[in-house]
Amino acid sequence: MRNRIILHLFWIAFAISPTTVAQQVKVRIDAGTTIARVNPWLYGINTARWDESLFPGPPGDALLTADRDAISKIRASGITLLKYPGGNDADQYVWNAPSNRSTEMDTDEYIALCRAVGAEPFITVNFNEPPELAAAWVRDCNITKSYNVKLWEVGDEQWGTWARGHVPPEEYAKKYIRFVSAMRSVDPTIKVATNVPLGSHPENWAPRVLKAAPDYIDMLTFTYFPQQWGKENDDTLFATVGEYRRLFSKLRSDVEEALGPARASSVMYVNVGYNSVNHSPGPQTIQMVNALWTADMLGAMGELGTDIACFWALHNFYPPRGGDFGYLSSEGSNTPRYSYYTFPLLRAHLRDDVCSVTGGSEALSAYASRSGKRLSLVLINKSKRTSTSAVVTIDQFVPQRRAKVWVLDEKRSYRQIEDRNDVSPSFPVSLPPYSILALEMIDADSVIPPGNLARFAGATASSYSTIGPHFKPASAIDGIPDTRWNSAAWTKSNGLEAQWFGLSWKKTNRINRVKISWGETHAVQYVLKASTDGKKWKTLLVISDGTGGLEEHVIEPTLIRFLRIEGKKGSKGISAYSIREIEVFGE
Repeated sequence: MRNRIILHLFWIAFAISPTTVAQQVKVRIDAGTTIARVNPWLYGINTARWDESLFPGPPGDALLTADRDAISKIRASGITLLKYPGGNDADQYVWNAPSNRSTEMDTDEYIALCRAVGAEPFITVNFNEPPELAAAWVRDCNITKSYNVKLWEVGDEQWGTWARGHVPPEEYAKKYIRFVSAMRSVDPTIKVATNVPLGSHPENWAPRVLKAAPDYIDMLTFTYFPQQWGKENDDTLFATVGEYRRLFSKLRSDVEEALGPARASSVMYVNVGYNSVNHSPGPQTIQMVNALWTADMLGAMGELGTDIACFWALHNFYPPRGGDFGYLSSEGSNTPRYSYYTFPLLRAHLRDDVCSVTGGSEALSAYASRSGKRLSLVLINKSKRTSTSAVVTIDQFVPQRRAKVWVLDEKRSYRQIEDRNDVSPSFPVSLPPYSILALEMIDADSVIPPGNLARFAGATASSYSTIGPHFKPASAIDGIPDTRWNSAAWTKSNGLEAQWFGLSWKKTNRINRVKISWGETHAVQYVLKASTDGKKWKTLLVISDGTGGLEEHVIEPTLIRFLRIEGKKGSKGISAYSIREIEVFGE
């Protein structure tokens, strides 16, 4: 028996990685020790006024010309904050200049984008223009138009000798104070940031500015682009995450020394721009390695208490080297890069309380977070050719045996895979090369509400209405109550027609309950049938007096792969049958 188990485990490992398997790594989670609280704004990104793909027409035509595909994908990625108007360009941009091109994204379009994707706005004002211009921008946003933009930054990387308008730290601080005073006079509730270098600086910039303007700094912004362009190296890239930890800790220590612990505790730390290379991105930025590095950075920033982070960027392709800073491609298709998928993954599985994690290895990073009775674990295998096995041990949390699992690698774009049913306070896990694995575990004493199996089904029907865009069968299982499946329109209008709606799964499920939320019309007479092969059907129930609205049917537990509602008679209307949402639950 023991030999059979060993052989079984060997084949599991071989199936995951047919090349080679590395030594086992130990990971220990202390679920009772919180080391940081994840700020939702950790999952931000930079967008630029010069990105002409988002709103390519004049402002008045925004609804007609907006790139809805890009907007939809930004929203789906879970981005929580949008930084504007775009890096060093902020110190050249005059927000209300008549000469600004109509194809560029102006303030109103930017705010519309933020609202469409559910992101917090964050604006950098031009340090080279008078403070009164910045104050006018605050007034336009927060007084005239009630946009309620709370996060502002004065200048971008003014500490750099290359920066337009660079002056010594104390001179910068005096001008910065004038900016903050002017902006706060319009709206005293805003938070204002100064940008400082992360690491050593020949002018000792950060401590000198902090001492010169201690009462005017709500946020410290900084950037992190660790690799010199043209010298990118996959093998050494991941070590830069550890360097970020060191530099961030040093910055926090410098702030406490300059301001004192009490004042320093109120300062927000903002990584206002980060990606793997400092300029002219090459192929590495569109490869899986960049996604792994981004995930590792997000995990490290979450553990360190970085309040806000802004990935660079939404769109920013660089043809000469074939690289792309953007997490969506720029040529019009908005193809997600690998780095795109790290954001929905980490936002879903690294939130609320960050737990203490020890162990791991140079090739394996581990991050854990807890939300009440839910414990999430994110594992990052940074080995390009070798799968990694680990033993995960959990203290102060006893998980249920069943855990949900997601994977991101070169072939699977943040995909939920089959649940694990063998989780315990100590359990093994194996990761393919260059991959991210996320596990969601629930406390053993929790009662888990049944999941809606219909969300994992395919939907078909005998017909659907073509007089609107959202009446196809999939609209009945999309989780959106305002969309719906409607049967073919204008067939009889009296309901005296037969139509069917069906669901199918890739594997069998044992179901015991079906909920149907009918639309404007409904089935008056219908039969609910089930099948395991799509050929032989079993009648689960017969309804002869359907009244519409919400109907919930409890049935005998039944093993199925196919479920069908066969309508015999519908109600009067343009379409005889309409389903807003169907939900299916099992044991």
